[in-house]
Amino acid sequence: MKKTAYVAGGILIGVVLSTAGGAFADQVKSLVGKKVTGEYNIIVNGEKLSDKGAVIDSRANVPARALSEALGADVSVSGKTITITSKAGDSDVSGSDNSTITTSSNKYIGYTKSSLEELRSSTIEKILTPTKAGREDVVKWLAESKEQGNEIAIQNWTKELAQYDADIAKYEADLKLIDQALLTAK
Repeated sequence: MKKTAYVAGGILIGVVLSTAGGAFADQVKSLVGKKVTGEYNIIVNGEKLSDKGAVIDSRANVPARALSEALGADVSVSGKTITITSKAGDSDVSGSDNSTITTSSNKYIGYTKSSLEELRSSTIEKILTPTKAGREDVVKWLAESKEQGNEIAIQNWTKELAQYDADIAKYEADLKLIDQALLTAK
């Protein structure tokens, strides 16, 4: 009886461990076996790198060593870990010309032209335009509160206005990234 319990326990532990390992493996994002759907040039401080970046799974990927060396950073590899250590006083990575792809992270690089155009249109029509209209309402309500001398309302509308300004700046920055990605999209 004891022997049967040990065998059953061993089988149960084996099943649990084998399914847990599979579940953990699903959580790890790996590029192994993924298809490269595009490539692009990398420009660092106005200099074009000899290595190209790749678009894998709709995400821009850059060669770590080439990029780090171009920026003057130290690169070390240990096992499956790449460590990049920047030096003090590094210069800005972004280029001066918005029409070129720079090493700044543009989450939209690699999207298709049609999906970028749809995203651009949607961002303008469904997000940016209503947000700007909401901001105009807040400006109007803030002015009314100032006329009435309602300090609490003035504070609340001022905070609301600051939030609208931050949101608009964020959406306009996204729109700029979309426009930059459209320059290279196919």
